[in-house]
Amino acid sequence: MGVDLPKRVILDIPDGGAKPVRLPRWWKEIQDVAWVDYERLPMPSRKDERWRFTDLGKLALSGYTVSTSVPQGTRGELQNFFRGGRAPGLLFANDSLLFSEPLSLEAKRKGVLLAPLLDAAADAPDLLKSWLFQERVALGAEKLETLHRACATAGAFLYVPAGVEMEQHVDLSFWLTEGNAATFPHVLVVLQENARARIHLRFGSTNSCGGFACSVQELFLGAGAQLELFTRRNWAEGTCSFDLASVRLARDATATTFQFNQGGGYTRTESRSRLLGPGARSVMLSATVARDRQEFDQRSFQEHAAPNTKSDLLYKNALYDSSRTIFAGMIDVDPGARQTDAYQSNRNLLLSPDAEANALPGLEILANDVRCTHGATIGQIDPEELFYCLQRGIPLPAAQRLFVLGFLTDVIDRISDADARRSLAEEIDSSLNDKVVPGSSLPSSLRRTSLLPPAQ
Repeated sequence: MGVDLPKRVILDIPDGGAKPVRLPRWWKEIQDVAWVDYERLPMPSRKDERWRFTDLGKLALSGYTVSTSVPQGTRGELQNFFRGGRAPGLLFANDSLLFSEPLSLEAKRKGVLLAPLLDAAADAPDLLKSWLFQERVALGAEKLETLHRACATAGAFLYVPAGVEMEQHVDLSFWLTEGNAATFPHVLVVLQENARARIHLRFGSTNSCGGFACSVQELFLGAGAQLELFTRRNWAEGTCSFDLASVRLARDATATTFQFNQGGGYTRTESRSRLLGPGARSVMLSATVARDRQEFDQRSFQEHAAPNTKSDLLYKNALYDSSRTIFAGMIDVDPGARQTDAYQSNRNLLLSPDAEANALPGLEILANDVRCTHGATIGQIDPEELFYCLQRGIPLPAAQRLFVLGFLTDVIDRISDADARRSLAEEIDSSLNDKVVPGSSLPSSLRRTSLLPPAQ
Protein backbone atom coordinates (compact mmCIF):
# COMPACT_ATOMS: atom_id res chain seq x y z
CA MET A 1 0.00 0.00 0.00
CA GLY A 2 1.68 3.25 -1.10
CA VAL A 3 1.68 6.63 0.57
CA ASP A 4 -0.51 9.19 -1.20
CA LEU A 5 1.30 12.53 -1.07
CA PRO A 6 -0.94 15.64 -0.95
CA LYS A 7 -0.39 18.40 -3.48
CA ARG A 8 1.09 20.87 -1.02
CA VAL A 9 3.56 18.50 0.60
CA ILE A 10 7.21 19.57 0.45
CA LEU A 11 8.38 16.28 -1.06
CA ASP A 12 8.44 15.03 -4.64
CA ILE A 13 7.64 11.52 -5.84
CA PRO A 14 10.49 10.02 -7.90
CA ASP A 15 9.96 8.95 -11.50
CA GLY A 16 7.85 5.81 -11.55
CA GLY A 17 6.12 6.65 -8.28
CA ALA A 18 7.03 6.16 -4.65
CA LYS A 19 8.50 2.83 -3.62
CA PRO A 20 5.54 0.67 -2.62
CA VAL A 21 5.33 0.04 1.10
CA ARG A 22 2.77 -2.33 2.56
CA LEU A 23 1.36 -0.91 5.77
CA PRO A 24 -1.36 -2.27 8.05
CA ARG A 25 -4.64 -0.40 8.02
CA TRP A 26 -4.11 1.18 11.45
CA TRP A 27 -0.75 2.63 10.36
CA LYS A 28 -2.19 3.99 7.12
CA GLU A 29 -4.98 5.68 9.11
CA ILE A 30 -2.34 7.38 11.29
CA GLN A 31 -0.65 8.64 8.12
CA ASP A 32 -3.89 9.98 6.70
CA VAL A 33 -4.66 11.95 9.88
CA ALA A 34 -1.09 13.24 9.97
CA TRP A 35 -1.35 14.60 6.42
CA VAL A 36 -4.44 16.55 7.41
CA ASP A 37 -2.64 17.92 10.48
CA TYR A 38 0.41 18.81 8.41
CA GLU A 39 -1.59 20.90 5.98
CA ARG A 40 -3.56 22.55 8.81
CA LEU A 41 -0.58 23.62 10.93
CA PRO A 42 1.25 26.86 10.01
CA MET A 43 4.91 27.04 9.09
CA PRO A 44 7.29 28.18 11.88
CA SER A 45 7.31 31.92 12.49
CA ARG A 46 9.60 34.27 14.42
CA LYS A 47 6.43 35.54 16.09
CA ASP A 48 6.28 32.20 17.88
CA GLU A 49 8.38 32.31 21.06
CA ARG A 50 9.60 28.79 20.34
CA TRP A 51 11.27 30.02 17.12
CA ARG A 52 12.41 33.31 18.61
CA PHE A 53 16.05 33.30 17.52
CA THR A 54 15.88 30.84 14.61
CA ASP A 55 17.10 31.90 11.19
CA LEU A 56 14.05 30.72 9.29
CA GLY A 57 15.87 31.28 6.01
CA LYS A 58 17.83 28.10 6.76
CA LEU A 59 14.66 26.00 6.84
CA ALA A 60 14.86 24.68 3.29
CA LEU A 61 11.61 22.73 3.03
CA SER A 62 11.25 22.05 -0.68
CA GLY A 63 12.84 20.09 -3.51
CA TYR A 64 13.48 16.81 -1.70
CA THR A 65 12.63 13.35 -2.97
CA VAL A 66 11.37 10.29 -1.10
CA SER A 67 12.46 6.73 -1.88
CA THR A 68 15.77 7.78 -3.44
CA SER A 69 17.78 4.75 -4.55
CA VAL A 70 21.21 4.07 -3.06
CA PRO A 71 24.09 3.83 -5.59
CA GLN A 72 25.91 0.49 -5.61
CA GLY A 73 29.25 2.11 -4.78
CA THR A 74 27.74 3.79 -1.75
CA ARG A 75 26.35 0.46 -0.57
CA GLY A 76 29.88 -0.90 -0.46
CA GLU A 77 31.09 2.14 1.45
CA LEU A 78 28.35 1.74 4.03
CA GLN A 79 28.93 -2.00 4.29
CA ASN A 80 32.55 -1.29 5.24
CA PHE A 81 31.31 1.15 7.86
CA PHE A 82 28.75 -1.30 9.24
CA ARG A 83 31.25 -4.12 9.85
CA GLY A 84 28.64 -6.62 11.01
CA GLY A 85 29.51 -8.89 13.90
CA ARG A 86 30.51 -6.22 16.41
CA ALA A 87 27.03 -5.84 17.85
CA PRO A 88 23.41 -6.41 16.81
CA GLY A 89 22.12 -3.57 14.69
CA LEU A 90 20.44 -2.13 11.62
CA LEU A 91 21.74 0.24 8.94
CA PHE A 92 19.37 2.29 6.77
CA ALA A 93 20.13 4.60 3.83
CA ASN A 94 17.50 6.88 2.26
CA ASP A 95 14.92 5.02 4.39
CA SER A 96 15.85 1.61 2.96
CA LEU A 97 17.29 -1.15 5.15
CA LEU A 98 20.69 -2.13 3.72
CA PHE A 99 22.38 -4.24 6.38
CA SER A 100 21.50 -5.95 9.63
CA GLU A 101 23.20 -7.96 12.35
CA PRO A 102 20.92 -10.23 14.38
CA LEU A 103 20.62 -10.48 18.12
CA SER A 104 22.50 -13.22 19.90
CA LEU A 105 20.67 -16.51 20.37
CA GLU A 106 20.68 -15.87 24.11
CA ALA A 107 18.96 -12.48 23.69
CA LYS A 108 16.35 -14.00 21.38
CA ARG A 109 15.74 -16.80 23.83
CA LYS A 110 15.01 -14.23 26.53
CA GLY A 111 12.40 -12.58 24.31
CA VAL A 112 14.33 -9.52 23.11
CA LEU A 113 13.07 -8.17 19.78
CA LEU A 114 15.13 -6.02 17.41
CA ALA A 115 13.49 -5.48 14.04
CA PRO A 116 12.82 -2.91 11.33
CA LEU A 117 9.44 -1.29 11.92
CA LEU A 118 7.92 -2.85 8.81
CA ASP A 119 9.00 -6.33 9.90
CA ALA A 120 7.59 -5.73 13.37
CA ALA A 121 4.30 -4.63 11.81
CA ALA A 122 4.09 -8.02 10.12
CA ASP A 123 5.51 -10.25 12.86
CA ALA A 124 4.38 -8.49 16.07
CA PRO A 125 1.54 -6.17 14.98
CA ASP A 126 -0.27 -5.90 18.32
CA LEU A 127 2.92 -5.15 20.23
CA LEU A 128 4.03 -2.50 17.75
CA LYS A 129 0.62 -0.86 17.55
CA SER A 130 0.45 -0.44 21.34
CA TRP A 131 3.62 1.70 21.39
CA LEU A 132 4.23 3.32 17.99
CA PHE A 133 3.42 7.05 17.60
CA GLN A 134 2.20 7.35 21.21
CA GLU A 135 4.42 10.31 22.22
CA ARG A 136 4.49 13.95 21.06
CA VAL A 137 7.44 16.21 21.83
CA ALA A 138 5.56 19.49 21.12
CA LEU A 139 8.40 21.98 21.71
CA GLY A 140 7.71 24.00 18.58
CA ALA A 141 8.18 21.61 15.66
CA GLU A 142 4.65 20.18 15.65
CA LYS A 143 4.34 20.68 11.89
CA LEU A 144 7.53 18.70 11.33
CA GLU A 145 6.38 16.00 13.75
CA THR A 146 3.18 15.54 11.75
CA LEU A 147 5.22 15.35 8.54
CA HIS A 148 7.29 12.61 10.15
CA ARG A 149 4.19 10.67 11.18
CA ALA A 150 2.84 10.98 7.66
CA CYS A 151 6.05 9.74 5.99
CA ALA A 152 7.89 7.48 8.43
CA THR A 153 8.10 3.81 7.50
CA ALA A 154 11.81 3.19 8.08
CA GLY A 155 13.13 2.66 11.55
CA ALA A 156 13.91 0.26 14.35
CA PHE A 157 11.91 -1.34 17.14
CA LEU A 158 13.77 -2.61 20.21
CA TYR A 159 11.71 -4.44 22.82
CA VAL A 160 13.32 -5.83 25.99
CA PRO A 161 11.12 -7.92 28.32
CA ALA A 162 10.99 -7.47 32.08
CA GLY A 163 14.16 -8.37 33.95
CA VAL A 164 16.33 -8.81 30.85
CA GLU A 165 19.69 -7.02 30.74
CA MET A 166 21.25 -6.85 27.29
CA GLU A 167 24.97 -7.59 27.41
CA GLN A 168 25.77 -6.06 24.00
CA HIS A 169 24.84 -2.59 22.88
CA VAL A 170 22.66 -2.11 19.78
CA ASP A 171 23.98 -0.21 16.72
CA LEU A 172 21.44 1.81 14.72
CA SER A 173 22.45 4.11 11.87
CA PHE A 174 20.59 6.16 9.30
CA TRP A 175 22.24 7.72 6.26
CA LEU A 176 21.51 10.12 3.43
CA THR A 177 23.37 9.42 0.19
CA GLU A 178 22.01 12.12 -2.14
CA GLY A 179 21.67 15.87 -1.77
CA ASN A 180 18.00 15.83 -2.81
CA ALA A 181 17.04 12.88 -0.60
CA ALA A 182 14.69 13.01 2.40
CA THR A 183 14.74 10.59 5.33
CA PHE A 184 12.31 10.01 8.20
CA PRO A 185 14.00 7.66 10.71
CA HIS A 186 11.95 6.41 13.65
CA VAL A 187 13.45 4.65 16.67
CA LEU A 188 11.05 2.98 19.11
CA VAL A 189 12.48 1.53 22.33
CA VAL A 190 10.43 -0.25 24.99
CA LEU A 191 12.14 -1.50 28.14
CA GLN A 192 9.86 -3.35 30.48
CA GLU A 193 10.28 -3.50 34.27
CA ASN A 194 13.94 -3.78 35.38
CA ALA A 195 15.16 -4.26 31.80
CA ARG A 196 18.45 -2.71 30.66
CA ALA A 197 19.86 -1.70 27.25
CA ARG A 198 22.48 0.49 25.57
CA ILE A 199 22.01 1.97 22.10
CA HIS A 200 24.52 3.64 19.78
CA LEU A 201 22.60 5.78 17.28
CA ARG A 202 24.19 7.55 14.31
CA PHE A 203 22.88 9.94 11.68
CA GLY A 204 25.14 10.85 8.76
CA SER A 205 25.64 11.53 5.08
CA THR A 206 27.81 9.98 2.39
CA ASN A 207 27.14 12.85 -0.02
CA SER A 208 28.94 16.18 0.31
CA CYS A 209 26.05 18.61 0.42
CA GLY A 210 22.32 18.87 1.08
CA GLY A 211 19.43 16.69 2.17
CA PHE A 212 16.48 16.69 4.56
CA ALA A 213 16.04 14.59 7.71
CA CYS A 214 13.19 14.45 10.21
CA SER A 215 13.73 11.81 12.87
CA VAL A 216 11.84 10.78 16.00
CA GLN A 217 12.82 8.67 18.99
CA GLU A 218 10.17 7.27 21.33
CA LEU A 219 11.68 5.77 24.48
CA PHE A 220 9.53 3.99 27.08
CA LEU A 221 11.04 2.80 30.35
CA GLY A 222 9.13 0.62 32.79
CA ALA A 223 9.70 0.57 36.55
CA GLY A 224 13.38 0.17 37.38
CA ALA A 225 14.47 0.02 33.72
CA GLN A 226 17.80 1.52 32.63
CA LEU A 227 18.62 2.96 29.21
CA GLU A 228 21.76 4.58 27.81
CA LEU A 229 21.41 6.22 24.39
CA PHE A 230 24.42 7.74 22.60
CA THR A 231 23.56 9.75 19.49
CA ARG A 232 25.98 11.18 16.91
CA ARG A 233 24.94 13.51 14.10
CA ASN A 234 27.20 14.44 11.21
CA TRP A 235 25.04 15.42 8.25
CA ALA A 236 26.48 16.82 5.03
CA GLU A 237 26.97 20.54 4.57
CA GLY A 238 23.66 22.33 4.05
CA THR A 239 21.46 19.51 5.35
CA CYS A 240 18.26 20.65 7.07
CA SER A 241 17.43 18.29 9.94
CA PHE A 242 14.99 17.93 12.81
CA ASP A 243 15.38 15.41 15.63
CA LEU A 244 12.53 14.98 18.09
CA ALA A 245 13.03 12.72 21.11
CA SER A 246 10.81 11.83 24.04
CA VAL A 247 11.62 9.54 26.96
CA ARG A 248 8.94 8.38 29.39
CA LEU A 249 10.12 7.04 32.75
CA ALA A 250 8.16 5.02 35.29
CA ARG A 251 9.05 4.53 38.96
CA ASP A 252 12.82 4.19 39.66
CA ALA A 253 13.69 4.13 35.94
CA THR A 254 16.91 5.80 34.74
CA ALA A 255 17.62 7.21 31.27
CA THR A 256 20.94 8.70 30.16
CA THR A 257 20.95 10.34 26.73
CA PHE A 258 24.00 11.86 25.07
CA GLN A 259 24.21 13.80 21.80
CA PHE A 260 27.29 14.79 19.80
CA ASN A 261 26.44 17.26 17.05
CA GLN A 262 28.52 18.39 14.10
CA GLY A 263 27.93 18.86 10.38
CA GLY A 264 24.76 19.92 8.61
CA GLY A 265 23.39 23.35 7.82
CA TYR A 266 20.43 23.78 10.17
CA THR A 267 19.82 21.26 12.95
CA ARG A 268 16.97 21.49 15.45
CA THR A 269 16.78 19.03 18.34
CA GLU A 270 13.81 18.80 20.66
CA SER A 271 14.29 16.59 23.71
CA ARG A 272 11.59 15.89 26.26
CA SER A 273 12.05 13.89 29.45
CA ARG A 274 8.90 12.87 31.32
CA LEU A 275 9.48 11.60 34.86
CA LEU A 276 6.15 9.99 35.70
CA GLY A 277 7.01 7.76 38.68
CA PRO A 278 8.71 8.37 42.04
CA GLY A 279 12.44 7.73 41.96
CA ALA A 280 12.75 8.26 38.19
CA ARG A 281 16.00 9.85 37.00
CA SER A 282 16.93 11.49 33.69
CA VAL A 283 20.39 12.63 32.56
CA MET A 284 20.50 14.70 29.34
CA LEU A 285 23.96 15.49 27.92
CA SER A 286 25.03 17.19 24.71
CA ALA A 287 28.29 18.33 23.09
CA THR A 288 28.23 20.39 19.89
CA VAL A 289 31.00 21.63 17.60
CA ALA A 290 29.56 24.32 15.30
CA ARG A 291 31.47 25.89 12.42
CA ASP A 292 31.11 27.89 9.21
CA ARG A 293 27.51 29.18 9.10
CA GLN A 294 25.89 26.20 10.81
CA GLU A 295 22.99 26.70 13.19
CA PHE A 296 22.14 24.32 16.02
CA ASP A 297 18.75 24.96 17.59
CA GLN A 298 18.39 23.05 20.88
CA ARG A 299 15.13 22.76 22.81
CA SER A 300 14.60 20.73 25.98
CA PHE A 301 11.83 20.04 28.46
CA GLN A 302 12.32 18.32 31.83
CA GLU A 303 8.89 17.37 33.15
CA HIS A 304 8.62 16.28 36.79
CA ALA A 305 5.16 14.77 37.26
CA ALA A 306 5.84 12.67 40.38
CA PRO A 307 7.54 13.26 43.74
CA ASN A 308 11.17 12.41 44.45
CA THR A 309 12.39 12.56 40.84
CA LYS A 310 15.69 13.88 39.52
CA SER A 311 16.79 15.37 36.19
CA ASP A 312 20.21 16.65 35.18
CA LEU A 313 20.86 18.49 31.91
CA LEU A 314 24.24 19.73 30.63
CA TYR A 315 24.60 21.07 27.08
CA LYS A 316 27.97 22.42 25.91
CA ASN A 317 28.58 24.18 22.59
CA ALA A 318 31.88 25.20 20.96
CA LEU A 319 31.30 27.74 18.19
CA TYR A 320 33.72 28.56 15.36
CA ASP A 321 33.50 30.96 12.42
CA SER A 322 30.01 32.48 11.92
CA SER A 323 28.08 29.63 13.50
CA ARG A 324 25.09 30.08 15.80
CA THR A 325 23.52 28.10 18.60
CA ILE A 326 20.20 28.51 20.35
CA PHE A 327 19.34 26.82 23.62
CA ALA A 328 15.87 27.07 25.15
CA GLY A 329 15.24 24.76 28.07
CA MET A 330 12.45 24.42 30.60
CA ILE A 331 12.23 22.63 33.93
CA ASP A 332 8.56 21.97 34.70
CA VAL A 333 7.55 20.78 38.18
CA ASP A 334 3.92 19.70 38.42
CA PRO A 335 1.76 20.19 41.55
CA GLY A 336 2.49 17.42 44.01
CA ALA A 337 5.97 16.68 42.61
CA ARG A 338 7.63 17.33 45.96
CA GLN A 339 11.33 16.66 46.55
CA THR A 340 12.12 17.25 42.90
CA ASP A 341 15.83 17.72 42.21
CA ALA A 342 16.37 19.36 38.81
CA TYR A 343 19.45 20.91 37.22
CA GLN A 344 19.84 22.60 33.83
CA SER A 345 23.05 24.13 32.46
CA ASN A 346 24.02 25.45 29.02
CA ARG A 347 27.67 26.45 28.47
CA ASN A 348 28.95 28.12 25.31
CA LEU A 349 32.53 28.74 24.17
CA LEU A 350 32.88 31.33 21.40
CA LEU A 351 35.93 30.76 19.22
CA SER A 352 35.37 33.57 16.75
CA PRO A 353 34.21 37.19 17.02
CA ASP A 354 31.47 36.31 14.50
CA ALA A 355 30.05 33.33 16.41
CA GLU A 356 26.76 33.84 18.25
CA ALA A 357 25.19 31.96 21.14
CA ASN A 358 21.68 32.46 22.53
CA ALA A 359 20.57 30.90 25.81
CA LEU A 360 17.12 30.86 27.40
CA PRO A 361 16.99 28.60 30.46
CA GLY A 362 13.66 28.48 32.27
CA LEU A 363 11.79 27.21 35.32
CA GLU A 364 8.11 26.64 36.06
CA ILE A 365 7.60 25.31 39.58
CA LEU A 366 4.15 24.47 40.95
CA ALA A 367 5.21 22.46 44.02
CA ASN A 368 6.94 23.07 47.35
CA ASP A 369 10.00 21.36 48.82
CA VAL A 370 12.00 21.23 45.60
CA ARG A 371 15.55 22.03 44.52
CA CYS A 372 15.76 23.43 40.99
CA THR A 373 18.79 25.16 39.49
CA HIS A 374 19.36 26.53 36.03
CA GLY A 375 21.90 28.74 34.31
CA ALA A 376 23.88 29.54 31.19
CA THR A 377 27.29 31.00 30.34
CA ILE A 378 28.79 32.44 27.17
CA GLY A 379 32.49 33.25 26.92
CA GLN A 380 35.77 33.06 25.01
CA ILE A 381 39.18 31.53 25.58
CA ASP A 382 41.06 33.81 27.94
CA PRO A 383 43.83 35.49 25.84
CA GLU A 384 46.21 35.34 28.80
CA GLU A 385 45.72 31.59 29.12
CA LEU A 386 46.32 31.19 25.40
CA PHE A 387 49.47 33.30 25.65
CA TYR A 388 50.64 31.11 28.54
CA CYS A 389 50.46 28.06 26.26
CA LEU A 390 52.32 29.83 23.44
CA GLN A 391 55.09 30.84 25.83
CA ARG A 392 55.64 27.18 26.62
CA GLY A 393 56.03 26.13 23.02
CA ILE A 394 52.51 24.85 22.35
CA PRO A 395 51.55 25.86 18.77
CA LEU A 396 48.46 28.00 18.41
CA PRO A 397 46.25 25.34 16.71
CA ALA A 398 47.22 22.74 19.31
CA ALA A 399 46.55 25.15 22.17
CA GLN A 400 43.13 26.07 20.80
CA ARG A 401 42.22 22.42 20.35
CA LEU A 402 43.29 21.63 23.91
CA PHE A 403 41.00 24.33 25.27
CA VAL A 404 38.02 23.04 23.30
CA LEU A 405 38.70 19.44 24.30
CA GLY A 406 38.99 20.50 27.92
CA PHE A 407 35.76 22.45 27.63
CA LEU A 408 33.87 19.39 26.32
CA THR A 409 35.62 16.76 28.43
CA ASP A 410 33.41 16.99 31.50
CA VAL A 411 30.41 16.08 29.31
CA ILE A 412 32.23 13.10 27.80
CA ASP A 413 33.49 11.92 31.19
CA ARG A 414 29.92 11.48 32.41
CA ILE A 415 29.36 8.64 29.93
CA SER A 416 29.65 5.34 31.76
CA ASP A 417 30.09 3.21 28.60
CA ALA A 418 33.88 3.06 28.20
CA ASP A 419 33.77 2.17 24.48
CA ALA A 420 31.34 4.99 23.71
CA ARG A 421 33.36 7.44 25.78
CA ARG A 422 36.61 6.54 24.00
CA SER A 423 35.19 6.66 20.47
CA LEU A 424 33.37 9.93 21.11
CA ALA A 425 36.53 11.56 22.45
CA GLU A 426 38.40 10.42 19.33
CA GLU A 427 35.64 11.70 17.04
CA ILE A 428 35.57 15.10 18.75
CA ASP A 429 39.36 15.37 18.57
CA SER A 430 39.26 14.47 14.87
CA SER A 431 36.60 17.10 14.21
CA LEU A 432 38.90 19.78 15.64
CA ASN A 433 42.07 18.88 13.76
CA ASP A 434 41.44 21.26 10.88
CA LYS A 435 40.39 24.24 12.97
CA VAL A 436 42.53 27.29 13.71
CA VAL A 437 40.61 29.88 15.67
CA PRO A 438 40.76 33.30 14.04
CA GLY A 439 41.11 36.31 16.29
CA SER A 440 41.73 34.30 19.49
CA SER A 441 43.48 37.25 21.09
CA LEU A 442 40.65 39.68 20.39
CA PRO A 443 39.14 41.33 23.47
CA SER A 444 35.94 39.81 24.76
CA SER A 445 34.07 43.03 23.96
CA LEU A 446 34.05 41.98 20.29
CA ARG A 447 32.01 38.87 20.81
CA ARG A 448 28.29 38.84 20.06
CA THR A 449 26.09 37.13 22.60
CA SER A 450 22.53 36.93 23.76
CA LEU A 451 21.93 35.63 27.28
CA LEU A 452 18.28 36.37 27.89
CA PRO A 453 15.53 35.16 30.15
CA PRO A 454 12.46 33.64 28.53
CA ALA A 455 9.78 36.11 27.55
CA GLN A 456 7.03 36.39 30.13
